[in-house]
Amino acid sequence: MSKSVPHVLGSILQKYIFPQNKRCVMISVRNTDENGVIAMAKRKSKHHQGHYCKICGEYKANEKFSGKGHVAHICKACSSLSAGEKAEAMTINRLMNLPFGRLSDRGKGWLENRVHDHRPKVAELAREVYRQHLPYAERNKRKKQLVINTLTFEIHTEVFDEYGDELPANVRFTADRISHVLTMTDFNADGVVQSLTLDGKKISTLLRWVVHSLEIFMWEEDYRLAPDGSDLFFETSPEDWDDDFEDFTADEVPAPKPGEDICWKVQIEYTDHTSQEIVSYQDYLSDRPEELYLALLEYFEPEMVDSDEE
Repeated sequence: MSKSVPHVLGSILQKYIFPQNKRCVMISVRNTDENGVIAMAKRKSKHHQGHYCKICGEYKANEKFSGKGHVAHICKACSSLSAGEKAEAMTINRLMNLPFGRLSDRGKGWLENRVHDHRPKVAELAREVYRQHLPYAERNKRKKQLVINTLTFEIHTEVFDEYGDELPANVRFTADRISHVLTMTDFNADGVVQSLTLDGKKISTLLRWVVHSLEIFMWEEDYRLAPDGSDLFFETSPEDWDDDFEDFTADEVPAPKPGEDICWKVQIEYTDHTSQEIVSYQDYLSDRPEELYLALLEYFEPEMVDSDEE
């Protein structure tokens, strides 16, 4: 008895088309017509049920659309909106559905324009979406705009030297871009003031490094500092506290004493005539303030001169 057509075709596919991996055969040879023609198995559709409305961004049943609305992809509820309301809803819908990942130049430009949109709801949502998609764009934009005229950095805490020894730091540094003067006031030495004059390029490079590398203008936000000193104990939310602090309330936080409990303070004046003051009452020195302290201190440390004694 001769073999049937489907059986012969199945043997050919198995032997010659997919000889290495027999599980790759996706063609069904059981569904054939009288001439032995193979019927391909249909995959299930992944389409959403209903019809899509481009205004509200929802999939709704067909009866929620009129004849014209079905063609225009506008449901009956949204068709009653004014032209301005429709445009605003479509913009919000597009903002909510922007793909995560890298945006194209065209998409980035469109999003930047929506940040300055005249419609408050659109602008507010666009700013939030912008921060999510481009978290460092606003920060980098501010860097290009900020140039320091004068910088005052005051520190009153302990730091660790290169040998791991804890040393008291009770000094104030000032840097002036106009006069090129850098000063250090040592309060541990009865307020002795040391000063030196740098050339224009060095003082500009120093202040530029403070903005672009240390990002000093973001310290208050990055370190979650509060001007009233409430950052002293409450850096984390109450749900993250240990069991030992369950009964600890904000009323029990000792009020900081001005000029006494300050860990470090920064005062900045920029060339655009704006100023900034950042104060930390934390009982430890964060990484970037410590880096700034060590960099400024290095200017006033005596240079080690190697002498050969014969």
